[in-house]
Amino acid sequence: MRVCYIAHPLGSGPDREQNRASAAEWCAFLALHFDVSPVADWIVLSGEWSETPELRARGMACDLALVERCDELVLVGPRVSAGMLTEAEHARKHGKPVYDLTRLSMDPETVALAWVPGEVRAG
Repeated sequence: MRVCYIAHPLGSGPDREQNRASAAEWCAFLALHFDVSPVADWIVLSGEWSETPELRARGMACDLALVERCDELVLVGPRVSAGMLTEAEHARKHGKPVYDLTRLSMDPETVALAWVPGEVRAG
């Protein structure tokens, strides 16, 4: 089973809770349909920590440490945020594959055409 860091937009605006819920749905979807173990610590941390520059930086440091330990990074959600870009660059720097599924819906067949853990398919 591959261990995949899941990156999804979070933000600090009114859509923050919806983003957390959407990210959790993506984690469950990928684990169910693609035999991966998702890592997304930021879903829990962002629910417990207030949104301050200090805690945001601490959260990103936690995220980057986990990215280094995962097999690959998967970008999900409606867009690639600045934080996701930082995570993706960090993954590439450490030789981890990065998969961009941001334009896809949570449909197993659609996702399977674009991504299989450990390999890239044309899509």
